[in-house]
Amino acid sequence: MSADASFPVWIILGPLFVALMIYLILVRRMESLRIERKFPKESILLTSFGVNFYGLRSEPGGPARSSGALVLLKDTLYYRARFSKRELAIPVDSITSIDITEAHKGKALYTKAIQFRFEAEEGREDAAVFRIPYPDRWVVAARGNLRLRGHSESKG
Repeated sequence: MSADASFPVWIILGPLFVALMIYLILVRRMESLRIERKFPKESILLTSFGVNFYGLRSEPGGPARSSGALVLLKDTLYYRARFSKRELAIPVDSITSIDITEAHKGKALYTKAIQFRFEAEEGREDAAVFRIPYPDRWVVAARGNLRLRGHSESKG
């Protein structure tokens, strides 16, 4: 059976593209509603969707990867995975530095990511690494929020 050169491919690709766009809009709206229900609007400083979380340095194994939303609140850095229900909340007062990195747990990420170092329980240092759209906005906003609390900043 030969392909008909006159068959308009857009008949198939057009609806697929529209379906994909509707799916992406619905997923983002679902994430947005979840954040709106969880936090008062006035406590949110910055939000990003489509964030990749590579895990905590203290977790066993290589870099993990999940996608979701990252929210900088006045008192917390909060991440929620899109589908796995994984959550991470880092008190802003425990964050010790913010750096740009291209590696995590000794492995290359092949992209620039933001590393938030923080003091975990029992004074142990840990780090969470995220690939965030518009990372410069995040670095400026997070460092500005830390500066208000008298923390040092790390040059990235």
